[in-house]
Amino acid sequence: MPAPLAMRFWLSRRDGQDNATGAAGRGRASSKVMSIESLEHMVRSRVRMFLRHTWLVAILGTAVLAGAIVSGIYFWREMDQMRIAAGPLDVQFVRALSDQITKQHPTLHLQLVPTSAPKDAAEAMSKGQADFAILPSNLDDRLNWPVVGILRQNVMALIVPAAVSPAKPKGAEKSGESAANAKSAKGGKTAKKTKSAKATKAAKADKSDDSDDSDDSGDSNKFGKVTDLSGKRIGIVSGSEATAGLLELVLGHYGVPLAQVTVSEIEPDNLAAAVKDNKVDALFVAGPATGKAVSNAVTAATRDGKAPTFIAIDQADGIAKRNPAFSSVDIDAGTFGGNPPSPDDSLTSLSFAEYLVARRSIHETLVATLAKVLYSARQTLAVAEPGQIKIEAPSTDKDADIVLHPGALAYLSDSQQSFFDKYGDDIFYGMLIFPVFGSGIAAVASYLLRDTRTKRLRLLQRVLDLVRKAHAAQSVQELDQLQIDADNLVIAIIHQSEHEEFDETARMSFSFALDQLRFAIAGRRAAILDHSVVGAAAA
Repeated sequence: MPAPLAMRFWLSRRDGQDNATGAAGRGRASSKVMSIESLEHMVRSRVRMFLRHTWLVAILGTAVLAGAIVSGIYFWREMDQMRIAAGPLDVQFVRALSDQITKQHPTLHLQLVPTSAPKDAAEAMSKGQADFAILPSNLDDRLNWPVVGILRQNVMALIVPAAVSPAKPKGAEKSGESAANAKSAKGGKTAKKTKSAKATKAAKADKSDDSDDSDDSGDSNKFGKVTDLSGKRIGIVSGSEATAGLLELVLGHYGVPLAQVTVSEIEPDNLAAAVKDNKVDALFVAGPATGKAVSNAVTAATRDGKAPTFIAIDQADGIAKRNPAFSSVDIDAGTFGGNPPSPDDSLTSLSFAEYLVARRSIHETLVATLAKVLYSARQTLAVAEPGQIKIEAPSTDKDADIVLHPGALAYLSDSQQSFFDKYGDDIFYGMLIFPVFGSGIAAVASYLLRDTRTKRLRLLQRVLDLVRKAHAAQSVQELDQLQIDADNLVIAIIHQSEHEEFDETARMSFSFALDQLRFAIAGRRAAILDHSVVGAAAA
């Protein structure tokens, strides 16, 4: 490793004028080595010169720090991955929503957290495994999180399968024909009287037959009220929003305990078989009025071209007042579809909403972005899952039954703020506060530079102290000790120069001081030796 500049300078001056030629040769030899070091020295000099401008360093450092913080916050908020917990019924909707988010905001990604039931989705939210969730309004846990939007309205339906029409015997048709022939063979007034009497009897017989038919075919239709469900077999359609808790809520309001009915869960694929084999007396299903769950249940309950009947929840208003999560709804005729269309008349029932909720810790900007995608693409999302999704905006009133997330509220009320509106005050106060930090940085830099200058002054003062001691030395032994101290001081100067590159002024100061020390030691040594020689000669 080439010797530092200060060491080479000291050694070259210490060699004296006697080895001028040899020193010149070494200087020429070292000039080639210095060619690379000169570049390094120049770079260091420029850097140190720049660092001496402490205010400039403080301003640039503050600006770089502020830019790094703002950039970090921006990318942390924008480049994020959102997690949403949803059940099997909403998987298709989540995929469609994810596609819309990716199209409008490539830096945002929506990840599905699959769950089997709404309670599992609520548990995922509680454990921090999901940022958003799709929960029904009748779930108590959904009150823990603010709402972003209403995805759909679910309705309840109590369906009574249609009765099977009994087949008419062939003998009755033949007897009817023979009776008609006998009637045509008679004549006169007696025949007319007889004919009228028989007609009256036949009409009565027809009425009795019709009543008998209605009794035979009405085994499953002989109940049309919720209170008539006591002792019946009710099949809950699985895979829909219907649960035993909802059924218990309805039956309990009418005074029918759940223990008095036989409840069973039926898969959607087994509905037709259960109705055909007469395993259930009624079906309980919940979901969108135009959704697949209700339509499939109505189709399975239709037999021999006869539409099923429906049990109206005529006290839906009272249930809604006692349970704010529900509301009364009038289902128009033909809403459920089928052939013939069902229901055949307006039907009163209960409905409850399906919410998209978010955690309170999610930033408002992120939720506002999701809300914008949700409401701007609601038609596309509805087409992706026909009959299932009908996105609505919740009420923004302060006295509304549900609590909106601040991000969704900002979007729905058109109160979203721009970057400068949101962070303008922070930037203003930052411009007032950052100079204080800049002053602190400048003070620290000045202290460090002052400490470096203090060390150099101390070294220079030690050289000057050795010069005074050299002039006051009385023996050669003292000069030898001063020479040793001078060598140690040179080593200290060299070590200092390795940690900090000396500027031209510092190098000249050390050079003059070291020359003075060398001359002082040499002069005092010569004087002591001359004095000793004169004394010896006199003796």
